[in-house]
Amino acid sequence: MNNKIKILGDKIAEARFKKKFLPKISKSLISNPNIAAQICRHAEMELLWNPIGFKAGATNKSMWKKLKAKKPFFSYLYEESTYKNKGKMPFQSNLIGAELEVAFKIKNEIFNFNKRITKSNVSKFIIGIAPAIEVVGFRQKLKAIDCLGRMISDFGLNVGFVTGKLTKYSLKKITSIPTVLTNKTGKKDYPGNTKIVLGNPINSLIWLLNEIRKNNMILSFDFWVTTGSSTPIIPIKKGDLFSGSVKGLGSVSLKIN
Repeated sequence: MNNKIKILGDKIAEARFKKKFLPKISKSLISNPNIAAQICRHAEMELLWNPIGFKAGATNKSMWKKLKAKKPFFSYLYEESTYKNKGKMPFQSNLIGAELEVAFKIKNEIFNFNKRITKSNVSKFIIGIAPAIEVVGFRQKLKAIDCLGRMISDFGLNVGFVTGKLTKYSLKKITSIPTVLTNKTGKKDYPGNTKIVLGNPINSLIWLLNEIRKNNMILSFDFWVTTGSSTPIIPIKKGDLFSGSVKGLGSVSLKIN
């Protein structure tokens, strides 16, 4: 199995680096979430891109039964797939959709903290909060998500990431606030709420921070954590302009060019 993990991780990393597609990986090879996570970690190691933080996935518990998930997953966010607010991202045929998330900027000194991160101590490490759009897609020739392991192994489906303005915001208020992701080209709103992110984006943040420290995934700089979608995954077409708003927190937009 170790050899299969290496081979699959190498293939996924190469596909991302060269912006190519893989044939569909056999579901039997990635059906175990733990094996899928090992494939992802190996692919991340081989990619040699520049991490800027981490993303959490499968944070909507209503989807856990469908995905056969028992907990979220995580993967790196990369500088090479990060875009400017109000900027443009090239269209890719492997895109599944766009999501609106709550992102946190975290002090890297958290890696020197020798206690478990909890609700009572996490605030000391938060620099600020921002609305974020994540664009998700596959490196494989697929039409739909068919299992949790496929999402995990394929860099958590992350293809693009953009944040709005970083600001201070009440951690108590972030628990349940309205969000909306709008396809301005299609003139359609997709409402959501931060409470679908593990009941509170702070829960997702704390879980992820403890996971990356447990896995010794240390960064030497302040970094981003995006906590999972507060809206449905919105389909994407070339030319779409997306604008996301988190009430009281601000807005973010991205054009799919």
